[in-house]
Amino acid sequence: MAENNKERTQLIIEPGKAEKNYWNDLWHYRELFYILSWRDLKVRYKQTVVGAAWGVIRPVLTMIIFSVVFGRVANMAKGSLSPYPLIVFSGLLPWQFFSTALSEASSSMIGNSNLISKIFSRPVNSG
Repeated sequence: MAENNKERTQLIIEPGKAEKNYWNDLWHYRELFYILSWRDLKVRYKQTVVGAAWGVIRPVLTMIIFSVVFGRVANMAKGSLSPYPLIVFSGLLPWQFFSTALSEASSSMIGNSNLISKIFSRPVNSG
């Protein structure tokens, strides 16, 4: 009988409230995301021979290849006022940053899903 007299706490899920809790939870656990991203960066660049310079070498090599293929072979550099490799580099740099950040973020979230599910799982009492 003592169990029936206990008050039960219930989680009421209302429409429109999930977004507020989502952003609050992300802000609350921002240190976790910082630590996980810093760990991923250290592991990635520690295992390469050139280290963090690879982050600069990769866009430069891609710029050289694009400049040769599209600038010389396809003659797309004709008629431009600024140097074609500079135009290519200014387009490649944000694109590579975005694509690498997106793919690595999703890989990190999948790789660390056990940590994230432990933190973000809220108990739901069914009554």
